[in-house]
Amino acid sequence: MDYKETINIGLKRSYEVNLAAADIAKLVDQKIIEIQKTIKMDGFRPGKVPTDLIKKQHGEKAHAEVLNTSINENVSKIIEEKKLRPVAQPQVNLKEDKDTSKTVFTVDVEIFPEIKLIDFEKTNLESYVVKLDKAETKKRIDLIAKNQKSYQKQDDNYKAKDGDSVVLDYEGTIDGKNFDGGKAEEQSIVIGAGQYLPDLEKGLIGLKAGDEKNIKVKFPEAYHAKDMQNADAVFECRIKAVSSEKETSIDDAFAKTMGAADLKDFSTKVEAQMKSEYEKLSKDMSKKELFDVLDKEHVFELPEGLIATEFKNLKEGYLHDKNPTTEQHKKDIEKHEISKEMEKDFQEQAENRIKLGIILNEIGQVNKIQVSQEEMQQALYQYASNFPGQEQEVVEHFKKNPDAAMQLQAPLYENKVVDFILGKVKLSNKEVDIDSFIKIYNGINTEQTVTKKKAVKKTAEKKAVKKTSAVKKKTTKAKK
Repeated sequence: MDYKETINIGLKRSYEVNLAAADIAKLVDQKIIEIQKTIKMDGFRPGKVPTDLIKKQHGEKAHAEVLNTSINENVSKIIEEKKLRPVAQPQVNLKEDKDTSKTVFTVDVEIFPEIKLIDFEKTNLESYVVKLDKAETKKRIDLIAKNQKSYQKQDDNYKAKDGDSVVLDYEGTIDGKNFDGGKAEEQSIVIGAGQYLPDLEKGLIGLKAGDEKNIKVKFPEAYHAKDMQNADAVFECRIKAVSSEKETSIDDAFAKTMGAADLKDFSTKVEAQMKSEYEKLSKDMSKKELFDVLDKEHVFELPEGLIATEFKNLKEGYLHDKNPTTEQHKKDIEKHEISKEMEKDFQEQAENRIKLGIILNEIGQVNKIQVSQEEMQQALYQYASNFPGQEQEVVEHFKKNPDAAMQLQAPLYENKVVDFILGKVKLSNKEVDIDSFIKIYNGINTEQTVTKKKAVKKTAEKKAVKKTSAVKKKTTKAKK
């Protein structure tokens, strides 16, 4: 192989390679002989088809295959000889050359930077242990009970108010004509829950069993069906029954509906769940602090190609998001373009992600950290469990698609590397109560942190309700 280095700047390497035409021709001849052994052609016995005839019909394809194989082999040799660590597949381009005695191609490679890792055993990080008392556990149980709403039917003279559940038949019309989804029988609507059109829910206030009423409804401007946006409708309603929310008694019977043996067992389960939640939040804090340290203490050049790819992924993900979060986001999707400010933000995100990814990859490489087949299998089946009835299809999809499998493997690998580092650093454990922990988690003395504090608590509480509901569902299913 004859090659020379043409670029050696930063992380970029380029090489120009010459392949002798005579060497390629010999390999093509060998390929033709291989084809001759198996090819079938009318008028000739197997293995006796003239090579000239085979060349005429298959020579071009054989030459392309041989050239492609030779290029790949030579690229691999260059990478091995130069001890390169490419961050992506090398880019190969054939060059036009009047000299027919050789084939010339270029190889462009971007490599991983050399990194001097810090000594993790000399790195100090803070870790927090949340101290739970009985009062906090009781608050959580009260919240779960509040979210397990039940209703008690009222007598026929009772008038519906905000928060009540109304069972009714209704039929909606626009300009006197029915529309899809505008008719229902024995429908249950909780007034103020926001699950139905606001005008319809408000119109039920003051009605009692046996009442009939035509309620005028204005469809919102952003209604999902475009032909009904801003439309004026009339719903003919017939009230069947009105029920009021009944306070849930927190006792052994309630605990059993939540999948526990009794109230004591339920309290133990809730406390364990809360500990798990705050342990995860605490680990997230340590992880973030660790990432800040890794970013600050490691300085090196970043591969431009990886950053460009990550930037593109961020931009495309934003512009193809099916659930835009703001009006500006919706406009950006419609125009299919982003602002200069957003472009700058995505560029910074891309650089940060690539830098952190390279550092974690280096730590994993140096310390021979790998994701085992068993860990992959466990993660795959756990992910598949999110699709009841389709588990096997999901598993097969990942097994047949290496890219999808890599997406599943990446967070597993990152977590293993992070756990490895956290096992090496000096963690100073500090015991705090829940409120103090949340203040630390969100930052202190800003108006924004008050909102965030509530958000953290609400998030944890919603997860608790969701998890305990899941236990309840599994228990019910088992009884059936």
